[in-house]
Amino acid sequence: MLSTEENELICRVGPGTPMGDLMRRYWHPFLLVDELLDADGPPVRVRLLGEDLIAFRNTNGEVGLLDERCPHRGASLFFAINQECGMMCIYHGWKFDVNGDCVDMPSDLPGSTFKEKVHARAYPCIESAGVIWTYMGPSEKRPPAPNFIFNNLPEENVLARRVPIYCNYLQSLEGNIDSTHLGTLHVNYADKVPADLDTDLPGYCSQRFSRYTLAKYRYAKVDIQDTDYGFRLIAARPTDSGNQHIRINCHVLPYTSFIAGQQRGQQSVLIHVPADDENCFRISINFRPNQPFSGAERRERRYADSSNLEDDGKTRRNRKVNDWNINRYDQKHTILAGIWPFGDQDYAVTESMGPILDRTKEHLYGGDAAIIRVRQMLATAARNLQEGIEPPATNGDVPYAQIQGEEIIIGPDDDAWLIAANAGETAKRGERLL
Repeated sequence: MLSTEENELICRVGPGTPMGDLMRRYWHPFLLVDELLDADGPPVRVRLLGEDLIAFRNTNGEVGLLDERCPHRGASLFFAINQECGMMCIYHGWKFDVNGDCVDMPSDLPGSTFKEKVHARAYPCIESAGVIWTYMGPSEKRPPAPNFIFNNLPEENVLARRVPIYCNYLQSLEGNIDSTHLGTLHVNYADKVPADLDTDLPGYCSQRFSRYTLAKYRYAKVDIQDTDYGFRLIAARPTDSGNQHIRINCHVLPYTSFIAGQQRGQQSVLIHVPADDENCFRISINFRPNQPFSGAERRERRYADSSNLEDDGKTRRNRKVNDWNINRYDQKHTILAGIWPFGDQDYAVTESMGPILDRTKEHLYGGDAAIIRVRQMLATAARNLQEGIEPPATNGDVPYAQIQGEEIIIGPDDDAWLIAANAGETAKRGERLL
């Protein structure tokens, strides 16, 4: 469990808070490129790290991210006109470009240079992997642009999604690094039936056998290894033939998790970005290093995403107000959670904890090793920054493009620490690098 003070430290992300200062030293994905396609199109409201912002794409196709409040009188720039490379406030006509510079002030006297003294808060943006990213910290401390494996793949090999989540970022991301919940929350009753037993061999088993193994062996031996970017989580389960079923998740500070996946196919990353202290959104990036997503796959994904939203296109249908539409019959006959679709099972349990979980009342066990470690790392990094110690993994030295998760079967005596050690991790069991 954590003290109230520790819980407050790691959960509060607004301007001027220790965790807010830490978060602002990293790049943040905040919109899908598809959500801001049109040059001179309508602006989009963005809530990020407790700040109300406006995103827009200018005449030249550049993305701007400005404080929502006009620096003149505080009117919302959501109502501004986006044209001729700037956002013109409809109150007095003051106009701001993507850098926040005031480029026109028609309500001022002719010949005045007052506009040169006015600047709207603006954050730099880049586009990569189908996502728009921003950096909100000191300009002189800006780290290199995101350079994960998916940032280096062709556009057609990447599929990004964004989903609102109605709780603090930390309890949401903790689900990504909680390996033991896989044997309960996401289990279909059909998964408990033995299947594809012939794939219980060192190497890649079938997905069906993997689900059977998770359903049968609901526990896991969880080990954590600190790395230069965060940590590796290694969860080991036995298999019916006496082998080891290994899942490796890599967590990159502050909130990016590479989910275990078989390297012969699709891989995924889950990024839980704080909107404010009590809300976040999950950017999920699926990618295939060697195969593009088809048009049909993209259309199917868009349809599935839109069907789970209210008519406003922003609010999830399944949420606290309707008990996440749990189906009690399905819960006893089809899937333990009784909640569809798959992702909403995670959202339901983390949101049910309340906007910010009271961690003073928890009872953690060995399976929570990764959760304990991420809290320690975030708290330490936030405190260190207050003392002038630079945050980890911001200087560009980490080979981000080589970080990957893994799911694989190894022999009974094989060493799991030799797997997926491609981004500078040690292959020595349990050795801590930080």
